[in-house]
Formats: sequence, C-alpha cells, structure tokens
Amino acid sequence: MTTAVLQTIVLGGVAALDAAPFAQTMLSQPLVTGTLLGFLWGDWITALEVAVVLQVLAACTLPVGARTPEDYAIGGVIGVGLALALASRQPFIMAREACALVGVLGGMLAATGGVPLLKWQRRRNEGLSRWSEQALRGGDERALVAANVASVALAFGVGVAYCGACLALGVWSLDGLVGRESLRLARAWSLAQPLWLGLGLAHVLHSFVQRRLARAAVFGAALIAAWLALIMGTP
Repeated sequence: MTTAVLQTIVLGGVAALDAAPFAQTMLSQPLVTGTLLGFLWGDWITALEVAVVLQVLAACTLPVGARTPEDYAIGGVIGVGLALALASRQPFIMAREACALVGVLGGMLAATGGVPLLKWQRRRNEGLSRWSEQALRGGDERALVAANVASVALAFGVGVAYCGACLALGVWSLDGLVGRESLRLARAWSLAQPLWLGLGLAHVLHSFVQRRLARAAVFGAALIAAWLALIMGTP
C-alpha cells in the first residue's frame, strides 16, 4: 500500500505538470490518470467508477472570461487515489461503493481548492517571465532555459505537495466515517449514478450540437468504454 500511495503522489505531480502549458498531452485527464491508478492499486472497478464521474465534471467545467476553472487534473488523481486508499482499508466489498462516493466528493473539493494554487503559480510564472526577459536583454542566454526549468519544477512540486497533503488528510479523517456509514454512502452512490451518466450524455450532445464532432466522439467513446468495463467487471 505504501508503494501505491507514493506512486499516486508522484502521479499527482505529473498530472499537474501535464496540465501546465509545458506538456498538455491529455495525460492529466481524470479518466487517464484513473486508469493508471486502477492498475497501480489493482482495483479497476473503484478507479473507473470515480474517474468517469470526475471526467464528466471536468468536461463540464469551462473557463468563462477571467474565471479560473477547477483543477480537475490534480483533483482527478486525489479523488481516485482517495477512493482506492480507503477501499484498501475496508474488509468488505460492499464498502467499495461508499469509498467511490467519498472519492468523487473529495476530488471535487480538491479541484476547487486547487484554484488558488493555480492563480499563485500563474503569478510566479509571470515573475519568471519578466526575469528571463530582463536577463536576456542583459546578455544571459541561459535565462530562458532556467525559467522553464523553474516553472516545471514549481508545477511538479506543487502537484506532489498538494496531492500528498489531501490524501493524508482525507484518509485520516474519512476512514472511520466510511467504516461506520458504508451502507448509507453506498445507497447514495447508487442513487447518484443516473445523474452522473446524464451529465455525461448532456455534454456529448452539447458538443455535437456545436459541431465539435471529434470531441463528442472521443468523449462519448471513452464514457461508453469505461461503463462497459465496469459492467463486465462487476460480479
């Protein structure tokens, strides 16, 4: 379990780095990181259950004007990782759905809490940009590379620290709650599943109406494939 936790924290840093302008390879999408975490923890069903919901929420979150959207890159890792960590500590299989609900809620809170960190990183990167520009004018040809390295290290470090702190706090504070209220939480998860699916289908239809056919096809295929994997893997 310790190895899986460390790998989850490192993946949080990688996701935060991928979401920055440095990479952007779509690795930070919750469905992708959730699949990787399912492989690391050996619990595909819980990982995909949480990842599908967080992917739907991430797809429905759009930057409007100067508004900074929720950080579902790191929120996806934290939500899935929290659900998997809690599920690994529960002796009963039925508690897995309770852990999935807690993971989704934790991922949503972590994504919202990551907004101030994104704004702080943006200000630091603006400072690095001004510094590198002045250094280049002064004849320092290595300033641009140094600024890029510092920006990459900052994004990775913030992702690792935030993911580690959220996972530690979540497991410490929610492990007892999941054990005591597993039946109620599992029932709430079952009732909420049609809502998640409806949000996903609504996003696919919205992309189709806007003639974003490639986006609608990719998101719809990912959603269907994940749900088929869950249905086939459910005993």
